[in-house]
Amino acid sequence: MQNPKVGDTIKVHACKADGIIYRSWTALIKHISPELVITVGRAGSPVFNAEGAVSHIEHHLRAYYWFDKYHNLIEAFDQGGDLIQLYINIASPPEWTDGVLKFKDHELDVTKFPHKPAVIVDEDEFAEAAVKYRYSPEFQKQMYAAADEALKLADEWKAKPCPVFGLEGGLAK
Repeated sequence: MQNPKVGDTIKVHACKADGIIYRSWTALIKHISPELVITVGRAGSPVFNAEGAVSHIEHHLRAYYWFDKYHNLIEAFDQGGDLIQLYINIASPPEWTDGVLKFKDHELDVTKFPHKPAVIVDEDEFAEAAVKYRYSPEFQKQMYAAADEALKLADEWKAKPCPVFGLEGGLAK
């Protein structure tokens, strides 16, 4: 896909710091600009892991991928359309590679549930990744700074309404 546009279905690859894909899925582009891609995914859509196993997205999702940020944000909605969680991956800015939107997940995350403050999670996974991938002290500091920025973002975030999907799985008009 040379020039992705609104309405296109794309592949998204979440990679480890060494570039190995550990999870992939498809998503529908809702918005695209030089700064940002917003995608949506329908509950029940397949997600593939590195071993080839398939799981399914539990909730409707809207994801925001900024090309100049070290995080991406996911809104998760229940079947009734209520926001149930914000999840922010501390990750490399995404990039387009052969029509696939890819990012490197650095294991540190921020989560926020309605009516609760945002919190940093998975610090143990980040510590393991820091050893495995030899993150420099400067890089670790940069990722914690991104997590601090993500905490503020999550606490101030105003989610849009849940995406509405038609019977065929695409967005309803």
